[in-house]
Amino acid sequence: MTSLYHRFTTAVLHLVKPYSSTDVPPSPHAWQYLRSHLTPLKGVLTLSVVFTVVYASIEVWIISFAGDLIDTLNATDPAGLWSQHKVSLIIAAVMLLLLRPLSQLFRQAVNDIGVNCNAATLVRWRAHSHLSKQSVGWFQEDLTGRTAIRLVEIGNQSSDVIYRLINTFAYGLVYMVGIVALMSGTDIRLAVPLLLWLALYIGIMFLYIPRMVKAQQKFQSAKSALTGVVVDGFSNIDTMKLFADRGLMVNDHKTGLENTRLALFRTRQIGVSLRTVLSILEGIVMVGFVGYGIWLWTIGAATIGLIGAAVALTLRITTMAEWIFDSIWWTFLRVGSVREALKTIAQPLDIPITPDAPELIVESGAIEIQNVTHHYGMGAGGLNRISLSIKAGEKVAIVGRSGAGKSTLVNLILRFHEAEHGSIVIDGQNIRDVEQDSLRSVIGMVSQQAALLNRSVRENIALGREDVTLEQIENAAREARAHEFIKQLVDSSGRSGYDAHVGERGIKLSGGQRQRIALSRVILKSAPILILDEATSALDSEVEAQIQLALNTVMQNKTVIAIAHRLSTIARMDRIIVMDNGSIVEEGTHQELLAGDTLYASFWNRQSDGFIDVSEEELSEGSNR
Repeated sequence: MTSLYHRFTTAVLHLVKPYSSTDVPPSPHAWQYLRSHLTPLKGVLTLSVVFTVVYASIEVWIISFAGDLIDTLNATDPAGLWSQHKVSLIIAAVMLLLLRPLSQLFRQAVNDIGVNCNAATLVRWRAHSHLSKQSVGWFQEDLTGRTAIRLVEIGNQSSDVIYRLINTFAYGLVYMVGIVALMSGTDIRLAVPLLLWLALYIGIMFLYIPRMVKAQQKFQSAKSALTGVVVDGFSNIDTMKLFADRGLMVNDHKTGLENTRLALFRTRQIGVSLRTVLSILEGIVMVGFVGYGIWLWTIGAATIGLIGAAVALTLRITTMAEWIFDSIWWTFLRVGSVREALKTIAQPLDIPITPDAPELIVESGAIEIQNVTHHYGMGAGGLNRISLSIKAGEKVAIVGRSGAGKSTLVNLILRFHEAEHGSIVIDGQNIRDVEQDSLRSVIGMVSQQAALLNRSVRENIALGREDVTLEQIENAAREARAHEFIKQLVDSSGRSGYDAHVGERGIKLSGGQRQRIALSRVILKSAPILILDEATSALDSEVEAQIQLALNTVMQNKTVIAIAHRLSTIARMDRIIVMDNGSIVEEGTHQELLAGDTLYASFWNRQSDGFIDVSEEELSEGSNR
């Protein structure tokens, strides 16, 4: 029996293919957004409506049968009850013992498994697909925690709206229509009080719904802001504890909590008011419907069974009114939440994807930067009319003060931001015209902040590549001087070596260890273009010297762009570009720049001319390469 139930529910789960993608961008309007997800759910939603209608019809029939049964018992001799009415009694027993439980099983399975399990997954899948296409610059404009929470929650919210709408309208409509038909089948006058009550009930719903939606949207906005601040604070808890005043931290959190509390108070205030009005309506329907039925009975226009059914119906109607209210209330609360989440989820792509764009083909790795200007939309800062040619296989260093534009230039080459003016061309191909993933596939990068995921060391080095062996991963780690410390790693779950997990952002490792794993990743990727952004900044002197020697090997036959503040790490490059205030102000070899009265020479003199464990002979060989 258990196996049969498992096969049945599993079959219901697979009625939908939730990983159905679409190239249509998400609508910023809640109802259009929800409607855009209905096509993959069409089959299971149809089944949901069918089984809901069947179950609601059986419920109405039970009430009708109860009234008929009272009249039958009142008019039949006990001794002849079975012989005269056994067929109807057997049918009723079959309905209650078999058909009603079966219809409930199918209804709940389709709704709770077929709809709920798949709708939330479908919405999250498409939302993640859209967000993953956003540029790195776009993610820097909002709190990561808030974006992630909105992505996860919009699945639950959308699924809840779809589920409740089906149940509320299909079940409630069938139930109400059935009751009206039942009453009017005996006397049309019995349906009049119910129809008047329904009209009043619907009118009140339409009066309250807009206020409910507006209040919920404000609450979700306040809650999202609170969540974003909490996530941001906990993600940087070491910095907060070191620099922030605890009293100010507490007050900031209290302000967020109070804003959320007041917004929630408004939603609950409207809810209490509406529930009170509904309670009055329930009293009206009970007094009016049952009283009207009793009056009809006194004049001989209704049977005692019908009065019994009327009493049962009023109790069910009041319960139904509460249930419909809760469903509508939560539906529109969720719609308000969806609207709030869409402020993030439905934003257009910051850097649009060109349909059918060709892949970037790199044969040599030459880079042409032509008249590039980028001010992050602010009209100042960033880059001013930068032009730079980097030959295939050339090793170029970029130096300058903080804010000179070095990182901006690298981000534009990676197309993390879109240059406002000018062009960047790699091997004759404008990077605006090529497929974005193919651009990044030919570039390896090690940044100042080594980015590690809360996964195993093996996964962090391979990072999604399934075509590499553990031997290749270990060889890359050896080149990066990381293999020995990796073998010693053990995490809190007992996983060791390359299977050990490194914690969120690699927090369980030292800065130097994180940097060496990031270097291992780049070595394994072996891309034709290599970008080093303070690649050895987190390393101690001894390890830095070792890594520098490893990088000399890695950089062979590659086009290299290296950014560094520690000039000892880039002095042997083929050419050094000096930037200041968003412009290129000097360029040449290390010796050429030191020979004159240059900005680079002033930088070098401040750093005491020193190299770490590198002989003059090695320096000379590197600079002549």
